[in-house]
Amino acid sequence: MSGAARALLNRERLVIADLSTLLGRLEARSGDLSELQTALKDLEGLFLLVVCGEYNAGKSTFLNALLGEKVMLEGVTPTTDRITIVTYGDEKRDVEEGDFILRREFPADILRELAFVDTPGTNAVIKQHQELTERFVPRADLVLFVTSADRPFTESERQFLDLIRSWGKKVVVIVNKIDILEDDERDKVLAFVQIHAAETLQTRGDPPQVFGVAARSAFRARGVGDDAALAASGVPALEAFISTTLAGARLKLKLGTPLGVAQRLAERYGGVTEEELGLLAGDRRTLDEVKRQTEQFKRDMRREFESYLARVKTVLLEVERRGDVFFDDTVRLHKILQLIDAERMRDAFRTRVIRGADAEIDRAVSEMVDWFLARNVQLWEDVTAFVQERRQAGGERVIGEVGGRFQYDRDALIRGLSESAETVMASYNEDAEARRLADAMQSSALQTGLIQVGGLGLGAAAVAFLSGAALDATGILAGLTVAGLGFLVLPNRRRSAKRNLHEEMQRLRDGLSESLNGQFERELDRAAEKLGAAIGSYTRFVKSEVRRLETLHAELETVGTELRALRREVDALSETG
Repeated sequence: MSGAARALLNRERLVIADLSTLLGRLEARSGDLSELQTALKDLEGLFLLVVCGEYNAGKSTFLNALLGEKVMLEGVTPTTDRITIVTYGDEKRDVEEGDFILRREFPADILRELAFVDTPGTNAVIKQHQELTERFVPRADLVLFVTSADRPFTESERQFLDLIRSWGKKVVVIVNKIDILEDDERDKVLAFVQIHAAETLQTRGDPPQVFGVAARSAFRARGVGDDAALAASGVPALEAFISTTLAGARLKLKLGTPLGVAQRLAERYGGVTEEELGLLAGDRRTLDEVKRQTEQFKRDMRREFESYLARVKTVLLEVERRGDVFFDDTVRLHKILQLIDAERMRDAFRTRVIRGADAEIDRAVSEMVDWFLARNVQLWEDVTAFVQERRQAGGERVIGEVGGRFQYDRDALIRGLSESAETVMASYNEDAEARRLADAMQSSALQTGLIQVGGLGLGAAAVAFLSGAALDATGILAGLTVAGLGFLVLPNRRRSAKRNLHEEMQRLRDGLSESLNGQFERELDRAAEKLGAAIGSYTRFVKSEVRRLETLHAELETVGTELRALRREVDALSETG
């Protein structure tokens, strides 16, 4: 081997090794990894001529004719139940190399430069035979495809040749038992086989070689030394072609075989990563939609919250209006005796001004709590329905084989996301949550320092504030005396009482608005965090898998480019190799 050829071989070995590492990171099927490793080893091994075809086409008889002795079993039923590799040995012996591979050594000169591989028949009654054949074809440097003259190029043979084509193998088609046909029929059968083989293998510019042979006749002729009968069998012409092929293009075929395996696997797993990235793109849209729904939920909630807050303010505004009427009606000279009776004034204030404001405030807050909880449950139901829909749609789009850890983790996380939402909803104790939310709102009001909630409801606490601070702030109860009253003093006191009431009411409205708004925003954030935690593992998986697969896909494309460049160089090798 020349220095340039050795350099090409080393480059090919390195690229295939890189691909093997990539497929390991992609958690490729063990069978695919094994095929690639075998292809790598075959770069240094013997030239492999793989004989395949349907059972009873005469593959074993053909091999015996080439070797000149009955090395392989023959019969009308499937006789080859595993891969048999025939190599050179000083004496005939069998070496077991696994459950399905037998190496048979035989002292034939042709085996010094190559190895024949006899495969179980395709389309055999024993299905395992075909599986063994399909698994070994990728290792072939040259495929000798045997069909029978009595049933040339059947549909199952066409399908098998199509499989061989996908591996990019050089194929020689052998029509065995040609001696059962009349001379004019032979040419028609050979032409028929060549046309359809070329169509199947898609080699219109370089059609496959087709040879008609009579293997059994050749074997008998060799046994008795009948050179004329041997030449008439067509086997010597095939042997000459094989020798010429080995002499002229051995290196080209040898380097091309592992390349075909590597390119096919690189393309296949490139497609797998594209499909997985396609699924993840859908997952990202799912997460984006959940995020969009959550943000829209917040906007809708803030808008709707204003109407509930306005109801609380309306109660206080109505109290303020009634307070104005109360002071206008009460702070008068002719009601001086009523004004100096503090207890009577407080009772009148509660009766005429407060008048159920506490219950109205509590009712408004209670409805606010119920609304908030119902809307949160609706959010979880919407998310659950959306994720469930996404899960079903994603499953329908899995066209190729997307397996391994990726598919397992993705399915588990989508299922977990849906189940998490369902679990939250199933375990939702609305009464307990309502009490927690109401307590949180009261606590927020307490923390403002504006009112003392204690064991009271929010409405009762607000009324306590009004009854005490608002009324006492007028100065009426503390500063009125009969001697100090006059026509000018009472109007001033009335205006002062109304002004102080307005100021205290505004302070109360602002304080409650601030505290309720603050608690509302905290509850919104809490709901969003709870939802985010539920989908957190799914979100992390999608982000990390996108990064991982994008990196692997880019590396696969790089390896694919290198493999295509190697293929061009191998194809450009001269036929003198």
